[in-house]
Amino acid sequence: MAETVGLSRDRYIAALRENSPLLVRAARLDLRAPVPTCPGWYVATLVAHVGEVHRFWALHVVRRAQEQQQLGEGAFASCPGLLPWLDGVDAGTPDLEAIPDGLVAWFERGAEELITAFEDVGAEEAIWHWSGDNRAITHMRNQAMEITVHRWDAENAQVMAGHLAATSPIDEAIARDGVDQHFAVQIAAARRWGSPAAGTGETYHFHRTDGEGEWLVRFEGDDVTVAREHAKGDVAIRGTAEQLFLWLWGRIPADALEVHGDRALLERYRQLVPAS
Repeated sequence: MAETVGLSRDRYIAALRENSPLLVRAARLDLRAPVPTCPGWYVATLVAHVGEVHRFWALHVVRRAQEQQQLGEGAFASCPGLLPWLDGVDAGTPDLEAIPDGLVAWFERGAEELITAFEDVGAEEAIWHWSGDNRAITHMRNQAMEITVHRWDAENAQVMAGHLAATSPIDEAIARDGVDQHFAVQIAAARRWGSPAAGTGETYHFHRTDGEGEWLVRFEGDDVTVAREHAKGDVAIRGTAEQLFLWLWGRIPADALEVHGDRALLERYRQLVPAS
């Protein structure tokens, strides 16, 4: 049975509408700024990545695709020089002196393309998705999380570069749902496609401090169980919805959170749920 997602299609679409301009604002400050939370990336790399992701999934939604599609070269045609520039990105040697002039505008068009595709599809329509939950609402949820975390990446990059005073707050409903999405979808993906350590009974209690939300996560062999309950774990991690979301998605250190119990298990978590 498909998981019941936490928010409505309109709220997920709104997250795209709210976060895309924030990413654009951050990008225009300095496309060459390094992105500490995406090692090896620069803001231009991030903008190109998210723009490609938007077009990739818009293609699937528009076609109501029942299997994975390939994004053609035409998706990049409106930004002259982007495809050859991306060759350097893929090789790990992006030319920061040759970032295409139209990159940010190309990103903006892709964001609108994805929003329009979502507005024209029913939440329960069947569309292929890598998670196996082939519903349009799954795409909406994933893309709401993608734009939220990458907007934060771009803003944080500019904070680190001294171009911005602080990152914009993450909507608490999106952050809370992002925690649920991590436990329901991302853990399984990371353990399927990464090289995870086998669980030995480790238990993690996550406690949201700015509203309702508690989760007990247990790793045993290849099995992972998640219960939404108040219970004692080997380690307790307490923080706001935004802080828990950003830590689970590998964006902030545990020092930003309140931790009780075996702190060594925080590093262990990254072995149990490897970056995918």
